[in-house]
Amino acid sequence: MKPKYTDDRGFALASVLLLFALLATMGAGAMMYTTLESKSTNHYNTGNQAMYAAEAGILDAVNSMNMSGVTNFDLDVTQRWSSLFSPATQSLPGYSQFTYTVTVASDATQPADKGTITSTGKAPYSAQRVIRVGVRRGTIGKGMGAIYLAADSVSTQFSGNAFWVDGNDHDQNGAIVAGGDVEPGIATRNDTVTSGVKSSLNAQQEDNVQGLGFSLSPLNPSVVTTGGPSVSDLNNIISNILADPRVQVNNVSDINGNQTFGTTSSPQITHMTANNVKIHANGNASGAGILIVDGSITINGGFDFVGWIIVRGNTTINDGTETDFLGNASIYGSLWTGDMTVKVGGSAVGDYCSWCLNLVVPPNGGGYMPKAMSLTSWQEIL
Repeated sequence: MKPKYTDDRGFALASVLLLFALLATMGAGAMMYTTLESKSTNHYNTGNQAMYAAEAGILDAVNSMNMSGVTNFDLDVTQRWSSLFSPATQSLPGYSQFTYTVTVASDATQPADKGTITSTGKAPYSAQRVIRVGVRRGTIGKGMGAIYLAADSVSTQFSGNAFWVDGNDHDQNGAIVAGGDVEPGIATRNDTVTSGVKSSLNAQQEDNVQGLGFSLSPLNPSVVTTGGPSVSDLNNIISNILADPRVQVNNVSDINGNQTFGTTSSPQITHMTANNVKIHANGNASGAGILIVDGSITINGGFDFVGWIIVRGNTTINDGTETDFLGNASIYGSLWTGDMTVKVGGSAVGDYCSWCLNLVVPPNGGGYMPKAMSLTSWQEIL
């Protein structure tokens, strides 16, 4: 007979319950671990996405600055940022959950030339990354070419086969600079203008426009869409230049003699205020620095200029304002025009010259020629 207290029925049930409890605990732990791992993975992924958004903000900001170029970082960018970069918070195209906000600041010691861009990128799960980069004005302008057409609609006319327009970098004497910049012979704001300029050139004239994108086989003239300043931007640039107290005003419309408007050793800013400026064949004018023409300009005689010519083109001739670039003109630097009609012919020479565009420096730093901002440093601060 068994002892009274040796009945072990139910012991197996308790063991099973303990095993179930153990398994349940392990399962819950596994589920928690999986959940934590999933969250960790999600946070890692969204952290990367926030970083991508912040980087997109930097690229968008630099592109906004360089759309028309920068002459003075503090004036052109920092003080105009709310209108230049709007709205303040933007999202990646097609991904509204990924956003970026960008702020800028001018350098304390060189506000005209240097500054910082700070971009905050955000993604789901409260992910956030912050990038700060340093920027400064570049050494060259932005795709200005030997001739830059600022208008969104332009009619061009080329005559003869003796003219020459070259976007390869030259010195002030017209010699090509080894290893120098290569810009368009003619730069435009949009493809419609580019197509129109190319169609204005006949087969004998196409190889007279050389520079970026030029080729002989197949024959392709150097006429390139670069964007750049609009006519409105051009007027702002002119306003900034004319605020310089060193501006020399000239209201003569007919230039017949051997007049000089600055030299390379003593460049000047010349403001021609007459409605229709004509440089005639019986003169041999020259100049260096910056030449601003309020109305139209017709060059029929000898004219040698080293630097930057800007034609505002606010008069009307033959149903449109005109820049006539004819005669024996030799321009080393760049000619910008907001004119609706541009004529190039005669034995005119227009050679791009990067050195020639920096002869006149603003008294408050920066530069009058719009230039692209380039990155000097990169830092993730959060």
